[in-house]
Amino acid sequence: MDHRQLAFLAALARERHFGRAAAACHVTQPTLSARLRGLEEELGVQLVRRGRRYEGLTPEGERVLSHARRILGEFEALRGELAPDAPLTGRLTLGVIPTALGALATSLAGLRATHPRLRVRLRELATPRLAQGLENGELDLVLGYLDAPAMAGFAHRPLLEERPALLASPHHFRLPERPDWACLGDYPLCLLTPEMHNRQLLAARLQSPGESLEPQLEANSIAALLALVGAGLGVGVLPEACLPATVSGICARRLPGPGDRVGLLWRPQRPRSRLLEEVLAAWPTSP
Repeated sequence: MDHRQLAFLAALARERHFGRAAAACHVTQPTLSARLRGLEEELGVQLVRRGRRYEGLTPEGERVLSHARRILGEFEALRGELAPDAPLTGRLTLGVIPTALGALATSLAGLRATHPRLRVRLRELATPRLAQGLENGELDLVLGYLDAPAMAGFAHRPLLEERPALLASPHHFRLPERPDWACLGDYPLCLLTPEMHNRQLLAARLQSPGESLEPQLEANSIAALLALVGAGLGVGVLPEACLPATVSGICARRLPGPGDRVGLLWRPQRPRSRLLEEVLAAWPTSP
């Protein structure tokens, strides 16, 4: 067994396709398949469920994958320690909550300027999947909600607060200059679906008697929700920063109360890898 076989397994789990995994590892597909079969023979278990195409990992494969990610992380940390002055290379897999995508662009610009040879892969995921990705090593770093129960136990750095706002098309709905939460009942609502953490935060704010959420339209995508609001199908409730400058025809009015803390999260590991240390050092403190 060598680290390349483990890297092939991790790439296959990430890409979920033999051809794409081989391309990501800069080998031919037959080479990747042969090395994985060699790993299976050495361990004496089947790791990959094979049919006409990739069908996932076996339970044993998932267990090996968890160890493989940890071993590969230690290997990268060792290489970084042996060459601390070499340019940072490799891939940073970054998970992000959908509402923070706008803030992420500015931060990534500074990171790329500092480490131009670093490749970044973004995964836009709901909060439970982000926590799972950090736990199993699928994600190196997350930009997410610091106070979400799923994120308990991870190391973190606060970056910003998401301020909730009413969003509407002024051609269809007139919003008050200073709205309060009670005025949500005056409009047809377009909201994120209940499994999204931002929707759960909204529900928690409206636990007072007589206040409830009865949306006419729901979506699990920020882009879809903005499209519905822009078409005049209802009024949305989203973080104010979710309205990018490129979107026209929608106005935002901030709602009262504190915002929700958003920041960077990572697994508490000692020592931290050079990749993580360098990225945290280069990340702007306020996107």
